[in-house]
Amino acid sequence: MKIEIRMNEIKARKLEIRSQLDNNSEADLEALEKELRQLDEEYAELEKRKAIIDGLNSGSLEATPIVNPVAAEGRATDTEKEYRTAFFKKLQGKELTASEQRAIDSSDVPGAIPTETVNEVIRKLKQLVPLLNEVTLLHVKGNVSFCVEGTKNAATLHTENASISASDDTLVTVSLAGYEIVKLIRISKTVKTMSIGAFESWLVDMITESIGEKIEDYLVNGTGSSQPQGIEKANTWVNNSTGITWAGGSLADVDITKTIGLLPGGYDRNAKFLMSKKTLWTNVMPIRDDSKSPIVKEDAGKGFLIHGYPVLLSDKVTAGVIYFGDYKKVVANLAEDVNVESSAHSGFGSNAIDYRGTCIFDSKVALGEAIVKLAASF
Repeated sequence: MKIEIRMNEIKARKLEIRSQLDNNSEADLEALEKELRQLDEEYAELEKRKAIIDGLNSGSLEATPIVNPVAAEGRATDTEKEYRTAFFKKLQGKELTASEQRAIDSSDVPGAIPTETVNEVIRKLKQLVPLLNEVTLLHVKGNVSFCVEGTKNAATLHTENASISASDDTLVTVSLAGYEIVKLIRISKTVKTMSIGAFESWLVDMITESIGEKIEDYLVNGTGSSQPQGIEKANTWVNNSTGITWAGGSLADVDITKTIGLLPGGYDRNAKFLMSKKTLWTNVMPIRDDSKSPIVKEDAGKGFLIHGYPVLLSDKVTAGVIYFGDYKKVVANLAEDVNVESSAHSGFGSNAIDYRGTCIFDSKVALGEAIVKLAASF
């Protein structure tokens, strides 16, 4: 065998080197030492190779298979599906198979809601709460500080060879904590009869709708005191300064245009109106401009426009109140995605299972000047 031949050659050469060190006082010690190290390293490598070959020959060592990337991906997908099935069967109180229990036990975070389900929850949350698509939404665990652009000065002309002074641009730091939002549902144990797919869809809809409604309320009306801060608390509202009050007994186009003019131009690019459906149809739809045309136009099936600005609808906005601004200056954080847990103990007396959905959320208005308000009074 070539390996054994080379190993014997190394042994012989090491004996020669020892003889030189013993008998030749003029031998190059550094060169011999370097050669010895190289021979030792090579010998150790050959020993490893020989051990593997001997193991394969005797059957005591299995060869390492070459991984097929496509097959490996398929196995990973199967594992995720098995975990997902096991997760929802466990929530239903059904017995798990041995492989399903292994899927739960081997998970990085046993009991965590499946990734695919988390993505579906986030997708539905954004459908239910359109404001989540408008604000700056983070997904950072724990407390977080986030900077947004504050004062921004224009660029200036520069005289050749003259010194350049830094602009007084600023950054505004927003610090977000986390507030628990919880929804508890008690359902009869007959839920066990539902298929996994139907059960997952039903549970995600129930939990997401309730938690989403609360998040939307905080984004609009949160006080910022022991709870998230919402758009209503962006400013201390003062007529003709941070907002506009209706000039007469009913809302008029002049009130709308004054509100548009009040918003600083830097926020105009992302500016949108925010109001309830009732306000839109009761107070705004009847308004006509000087040419007797409606000020509200349909946006090619996407919604409505008022003087070219998109309209967002939220029933959490007080009737008769309209906000106008750049809602990207509202920063929100889902410090923990919506998760679901179950307990049959608390519902034992009624033969029911309790399902608890939770998430950790916070929000703050980074720049109050980015939003103005229109209302009958402040």
